[in-house]
Amino acid sequence: MYIYADILIITNIYVDFLLIKSAAAITHSPLKTGRGIFAAVVGSLFSLAIFLPKSLSLLLAPIKIISSAVIVIIAFGFENIGHFFRRMVVFYLCAFIFGGLGTGLAYLTGGRFITARNGVIYADFSMPALVITSIAAYVCIGVYKRLSDYGTDGSYTVIVSDCGRTASFTAVADTGNILKDSFTGKYVIVCPRDVLLTLYDTVPDCVSVTEGKTSLGKRWRIIPYSTVSDSGIMAVICPRDVCLKNDETGQIFRADVYLGAAENDNSKAVFNPKILI
Repeated sequence: MYIYADILIITNIYVDFLLIKSAAAITHSPLKTGRGIFAAVVGSLFSLAIFLPKSLSLLLAPIKIISSAVIVIIAFGFENIGHFFRRMVVFYLCAFIFGGLGTGLAYLTGGRFITARNGVIYADFSMPALVITSIAAYVCIGVYKRLSDYGTDGSYTVIVSDCGRTASFTAVADTGNILKDSFTGKYVIVCPRDVLLTLYDTVPDCVSVTEGKTSLGKRWRIIPYSTVSDSGIMAVICPRDVCLKNDETGQIFRADVYLGAAENDNSKAVFNPKILI
């Protein structure tokens, strides 16, 4: 099989982005699409190692380690060694699974459509085939997330870090809270207003904003909500880091969510348990 550099890079952008999304889903790490795509593009350049001669095979292991570290740091940033190591391990596991499948397909097809060399998978697929396989892979990720639901009973503590401050508050799981941001699809944890004031100097008042009496602020957004007995608009913000701790088991879940400022006097925050999956 002839190997073309342009096809190699394009297919590896798809693969690397899929691996990044898988690692983000499994580790509950926030991921911005732009950073994920950029990380995939940079990572695809390392796939050119497929052209290395056998005399330089000793360089393959360092290249693999360096490329994975670069991809993870670009995609997720570097918070601390613990988070970095966890994401690296999960990224490697996803890569091993994909690599194993690719090697198996190469063996079954006799290297006609897919081949593996120097630890790099090269697939001579058409664009429709890439789209179909990408959709299938996302379905597999979704199935994994469903099967990995650890249960949502019990009380939780939400720990939020943003703007150089950290706050923790009690939260309860409620499947009735289906509030999402319509643009990103992220769930919203509805929080007491006084809790958010410990993190942020001001929390926009939606009525004042709509009447033009006050500004919304740079990072805040307004989204509509509706319940069985009420409807309206809510101010939401996407913090830098959110974790939920199960008070009974001690298990900690990272969540990529928005925080919403409740207009009522709720003493506890409310979140949809699906963010724990």
